[in-house]
Amino acid sequence: MYGSQWADMWSRVAAVGLRRFGSHAHKHVPELFVRDQIVSITLLDWEGSRHIVQGRVGQSLYEASRLSGLDLIRDDSLGGGGSTYSAVRTPEFTENLFGEGAVSPLSHVVVSNEWVDKIPAANDREVRILEDVPEDDWTKNSRLATEIILTKELDGLVVAVPEAPPVETFTYKNDYEEEGPAPYSMFPPSIRGD
Repeated sequence: MYGSQWADMWSRVAAVGLRRFGSHAHKHVPELFVRDQIVSITLLDWEGSRHIVQGRVGQSLYEASRLSGLDLIRDDSLGGGGSTYSAVRTPEFTENLFGEGAVSPLSHVVVSNEWVDKIPAANDREVRILEDVPEDDWTKNSRLATEIILTKELDGLVVAVPEAPPVETFTYKNDYEEEGPAPYSMFPPSIRGD
């Protein structure tokens, strides 16, 4: 079949489909819009500045912040957090999934009072990790950004991001003297450019 023959065939198939389902066909297919998948979040940093980020339904709060280009929330979790820790295989058997999810309180955030009840409760692992948050930073609204999974119901969420702990960086310096001539000194001055 040539291109026009394929087009004719598919036109006939589409026409038959419309006759069979009539105008009711579109009523059964939900309309999907990007705006239905976008969640706006306000992050308050330790200086009091507001940062509005947008994330997709299903992302973690940490992922939305990172993908928006903000470096407010840090994380060292395996798999970026927000992962499942167990899978229910049958009513009698739940399989543990090891090596996934949050491993430290580095992504600690404080959820505002008006939103704390709208977020699903922390699982046992998150609660254990939150016990490592410094006492001065911990509140009853403390959560891990890697474990807050965005839903459309969380559109407008307000979260405070405490100052992140300092991160040590190491600079290695060569403290020994090089012996012998510099490697380029074996070339004549005309080549070296002296």
